[in-house]
Amino acid sequence: MTKTFLKLALAAVFGLSSSLPGKLVYGQSGISNARSVAMGGAYTALARGVESPSWNPANLALSGENKYHFNLVSLGLGLNNNSFNKSQYDLYNGKYLTSEDKRSILANMPAEGLRFDLGTEVQALGLAFGPLALNASGFTVSDWTLSKEIVDLVLNGNEFNRVYNIGDTGGEGWAASSFGVSLGLAIIKNADFEFAVGGSVKYLRGFAYAKVKEATTTMSSNFDGIQTQGRIVIDRAFGGSGFAIDAGVAARKGNWSLSLGLSNFSNYITWNQETKSFIYEFSADSVSVERIADSDIDSIFIDSAETVAIEPFTTKLPAELRFGFARATKRFTFGVDFRKAFKQAPGVSTKPRFALGTEFRLIHFLPLRSGVSFGGKQGFTPSAGFAFDFSLFSWDFAVASPGGFSGKGLAFAYNWMFRF
Repeated sequence: MTKTFLKLALAAVFGLSSSLPGKLVYGQSGISNARSVAMGGAYTALARGVESPSWNPANLALSGENKYHFNLVSLGLGLNNNSFNKSQYDLYNGKYLTSEDKRSILANMPAEGLRFDLGTEVQALGLAFGPLALNASGFTVSDWTLSKEIVDLVLNGNEFNRVYNIGDTGGEGWAASSFGVSLGLAIIKNADFEFAVGGSVKYLRGFAYAKVKEATTTMSSNFDGIQTQGRIVIDRAFGGSGFAIDAGVAARKGNWSLSLGLSNFSNYITWNQETKSFIYEFSADSVSVERIADSDIDSIFIDSAETVAIEPFTTKLPAELRFGFARATKRFTFGVDFRKAFKQAPGVSTKPRFALGTEFRLIHFLPLRSGVSFGGKQGFTPSAGFAFDFSLFSWDFAVASPGGFSGKGLAFAYNWMFRF
């Protein structure tokens, strides 16, 4: 039956990756769990107790070493970009840029532009009592893109008779908190095999939201001077609330575990406090040095700015499918994960993401962890970590390098947990 169990796991991974259209999220939930970060995110089948709701609430009903869990605090921070690594930053910072340097900088930047991703998560005072868990967390996530043509314009100046279009500039970000109740229910539970279902209901409290709704700007130069016009619209809010629902199934056979979870499959946040839209428009025609010197600047550049109240609006978190299988023994543990989401949003890409993680306990209280993940928005991401695990409590630490060893990003995680 163990061989059948493993074949089922492998078939599910490859079947899901080929049959599900859509997009992969680098989900906020779980980025503060140091054990998961160290193992590349391959944690869906390994999460137990108070950790379970972040991956699959059904795991709450699977057998574990401890019945009660108390997560005192978990912290996670990740920052990365899609174009430049640390060595390139050190090379160009403060340097006079040659034509070759400028060409190299632009060549490193994809056509979509320069993108920055930032994610943070804090969990505190999470509790698990057997199959029941209570969790509270706060998180921020943002995704901002700067048009490649803006960078070209800054580096090389405006080219004669060329029209610059910076419509690719945009971004979205929010800050919110989540308060959840999760329950796992054992359908089959005996010494040989376990099967469980589970679900979570989460109250979402939104603190701030902003999105670039429109950013259309063009600029060109000819014998008459520089012509430019543009319009920027940013919607924002400072308060809202909503709900989200997670569900999943999980199974265990001996040292093997299999877990399938769907997070945020039904959710919303209604932003209804201080909802406003900032609108800025500008234009200029035949701008030249002589005209600027001879005229009032306000007669050359025509602009207007206003902030108007808008109706409350609703946003949704991306629903995410997580599948994983794992084998855990006293000395060695490994996990494999597949993750896929269905909506473009900050921290989300259109590519699936796979992860593989391992944990060695050559010294019982000092587990050493490593992992690798690939796909998604961040691509190849190696990771590592360790813990001081004294059974009753543990301190866990992890670091990851989104984008590979080149240094395009960095992520940290730490948590302090008690188990009884």
